[in-house]
Amino acid sequence: MESGNARGIVGSVRKKIIELTTECLVIGGGPAGYGATMAALDGGVSVLLVERHGFLGGMGSAAGLGCFINYRFRGEDLAESVYHNLVARMKREGTCYKGDGEHIDLFDPEALKRTMETNVLQRGGRLLYHCVLNNVTRVGDGWAAEFSAKGSRVVVKARFIVDSTGDADACALAGATMSHGRRSDGKTQPMTMVVHIGGFDPVAWGRAGRDLIDGIYAGAGDCFAAEIRTAREAGEWDIPRENISMVWGMAGDPTRILVNGTRVQGLNAGDPLDFTRAEIEGRRQALQLAAFFRKYIPGFEKAFLLSSGPQIGVRETRRIVGLNTLTEEDVWASRMPEDAVTRCAYPIDLHQPVGVTTDHEPEKADYLYGIPYGCLVPEKLENIVAAGRCISATHEAAGSFRVMPTCMSIGQAAGTAVVLAIEHGCALAELNGACVRERMTGVKRRAVAVG
Repeated sequence: MESGNARGIVGSVRKKIIELTTECLVIGGGPAGYGATMAALDGGVSVLLVERHGFLGGMGSAAGLGCFINYRFRGEDLAESVYHNLVARMKREGTCYKGDGEHIDLFDPEALKRTMETNVLQRGGRLLYHCVLNNVTRVGDGWAAEFSAKGSRVVVKARFIVDSTGDADACALAGATMSHGRRSDGKTQPMTMVVHIGGFDPVAWGRAGRDLIDGIYAGAGDCFAAEIRTAREAGEWDIPRENISMVWGMAGDPTRILVNGTRVQGLNAGDPLDFTRAEIEGRRQALQLAAFFRKYIPGFEKAFLLSSGPQIGVRETRRIVGLNTLTEEDVWASRMPEDAVTRCAYPIDLHQPVGVTTDHEPEKADYLYGIPYGCLVPEKLENIVAAGRCISATHEAAGSFRVMPTCMSIGQAAGTAVVLAIEHGCALAELNGACVRERMTGVKRRAVAVG
């Protein structure tokens, strides 16, 4: 006879309710969320960082994108202190090294998870993983955010919210006006499944005349166009790219290569059906990419697909409409408004929603522009700010500042703004970006004329 324990217990599952409070709730643990969390903690603010994955790092870990592109301007490093401290620690631990060019820091995506997490916990921050945002409502002069979790409903009450979800999820649920993709048709830059390839032979790569970073690591950008044409004509390549954007060596192991070479177009990362299709298509392209390397590229004759990113990489979805909107004209004109909270000099880099091309301005493009504080503040909402790629901007301008170090700096500005709002007893929208910048850098500055 079957025992009662073997049959199990039949009945309904009742979700428990977990209620938490904090001064500042940061939603999304990517570079922007990490920057906001560390800045707020440094200012003595209590922070709860909630992330839907089981780790921090955003596209650096969730998509496996192991490269920080931090463009310099005339020799000046444009990243802020949170970024510098993170990279310095990873370099001391041997999990990050300088890439081919002064503006590139390569890192181990697995180490990024651990280092970010350790830094947050050592500063006294709280973390909550595996929680998906469901709702955001106004409660008094603060907010209540509701998350779904395993067997639980989590409600977090906070005075301030930093939306670093990448998709402006919190701002959208709070009622912010949103934009999506490019102005003409709403289409976004395509997604990319980052691919890790094992079995690479750096010696064979070097014998073929290819460059090696520090005599060890492989690195190339906008490469293999001729080989791709040959593979396409042979029916072995149908990925909508005319070249492979970049190839990076992995810190500590020159036989592992990280490749940014797939392209998934026409799908919306904000739609679960499209997002699922994108993951499936990205893995199909990953297999084709690995086969291409084995056949056509020296040093990869014994290579194999080691892994694809835990999730497909997303460049663009929706953005808030803020008190200011950064445009491509602002970028090209090198505008440096008085209320700029951070700076960027990365070229406008647009992977096209259709076709095989990438519109990438040359590295010699000589401009330096500021990102206004008003781009972080949604219209008509109090004490909630966006950080990272979902700030108020046009499709074209977002093709510049979307790189991870700049997103981290935008997050640092958001966290700093929360500190100042608490200190002065004011709303986030009442702050002046110049004051935020001064607190971030510790340097008072004069207004800079608009270019």
